Amino acid sequence: MQHRVRWIAAGVAVVLVCLAVVFAIQVGKRKGVASLPRLVIEHAKSPAFTLQGLDGKTINTAQLKHKTYVVNFFNSWCIPCQQEEPALKAFYAEHKSEPDFAMIGIITDDDAATMRRYVGDQAIAWPVGVDPQGKASLDFGTTGQPETYVISSDGVAVCGNLGPSTTTSLDIWLQAARSGQMCNP
Repeated sequence: MQHRVRWIAAGVAVVLVCLAVVFAIQVGKRKGVASLPRLVIEHAKSPAFTLQGLDGKTINTAQLKHKTYVVNFFNSWCIPCQQEEPALKAFYAEHKSEPDFAMIGIITDDDAATMRRYVGDQAIAWPVGVDPQGKASLDFGTTGQPETYVISSDGVAVCGNLGPSTTTSLDIWLQAARSGQMCNP
């Protein structure tokens, strides 16, 4: 019996060590606030998109030409997205009147009716588009929500991250994009 308990304990220990290694590898892949998901890194130009806005208007990259803009992928039920929202609101309020600036929210994994209600209840002021087939999400190579990118005026995704952004990181990324710098991946 004692021999059997040792084997079970050893088996559990091996499983825990394997899980710890897998977790460490995954965390290591996403180090730093300025890391961009792999597909955006591989393609210098930001993916083009055309979306139906919650207000019924079309949102597309042609409208954003020559602007530095922020793209934020989110949904209503995502807790980190809700935690990030005050930073996005403060950042947008600070920059919305700048003629060379735009910010777009892209809804993923949520329906338009729920998001319309959520955006209204939360008083989100920037344009929000629906990505029902996930084409924009796939083109950007998103891996979760929230996921945020800053695109330079020449259409290059220069900064961004997976997870909640802060006003400080957004300001740094915007400044980097405007000065033609890339953030460290």
